[in-house]
Amino acid sequence: MAKQEELALGPGGVATPDVDTPRGPRKTASVFTEAGWDVALRVGSIFALVLAWWVMSLFYANAALVPRPWETFAEVGVIIKSGELYHHMGNTLWRVFVGFGLAMVVSTPLGIIMGSFRNQESFFEPPVILGLTMPGLIWALLMIMVFGIKEISAYLAVAVTISPMLTISIWQGTKSIDKDLIDMSTAFHASVMSKLVDVILPQLVSHILAAIRYGLGLAWKVIVLVEGFGFSNGVGYQVMHQFDLFSVKGVLAWAITFLIVMIFLEFGVVGVLERSVTRWRPRVEAWRR
Repeated sequence: MAKQEELALGPGGVATPDVDTPRGPRKTASVFTEAGWDVALRVGSIFALVLAWWVMSLFYANAALVPRPWETFAEVGVIIKSGELYHHMGNTLWRVFVGFGLAMVVSTPLGIIMGSFRNQESFFEPPVILGLTMPGLIWALLMIMVFGIKEISAYLAVAVTISPMLTISIWQGTKSIDKDLIDMSTAFHASVMSKLVDVILPQLVSHILAAIRYGLGLAWKVIVLVEGFGFSNGVGYQVMHQFDLFSVKGVLAWAITFLIVMIFLEFGVVGVLERSVTRWRPRVEAWRR
């Protein structure tokens, strides 16, 4: 018995964990339990929204005004089976991604420059703030009036609308970069490109990912406006077509199809990318419960 206690205490009388205790499986089980609970909460929140929708529909005698959830989901199934979804969704997503890509190409270097140099910050801040306050509807109208009903109108309307928001996110993220790391890279005579790739961008990952989330959400709102003003394809065109028919069920059904795609992009693409590129960062959640 004394020998077992001596082994448990370890050298110097310091208590050490029993080597025979299996800790790996319990930790893995805890991770799986936490992940399963997160999924359950997310699914539960969606069911809560559908339940609230159903309860609200009970207060309206006219089912055409507030359709039942299952009727709308049945309409979604009809849209998918008809093949219209792939054609119109493909056009809409292409416009969103091209406009978003143009915005990121401009906003990323501009935000880094504004966060790194005080003079450039003072020069670019007024137009960025003014662009942020301009409604997306105005940009959509201006682009169609200037360029006509063409693809470039959709690309530029999305890019100009979301660029200020993306720039501000990256600008503020650059200002919060650890100055000691910059000074250290200077002391080691790192090149400008090395500072950008090895010091600045890794610290901007969370801000860039947040900008991607906000940018995609805002781009979807803008592209619906642009497509609804005169395009002959796209989800926005279909939503406006259903509006002309005064079909609330049709409007909701097309909106739900795009929401499903955006949820997939959020959790299946952006979420996976975030976990991949931030795997090196220690997980500190001392204040979360």
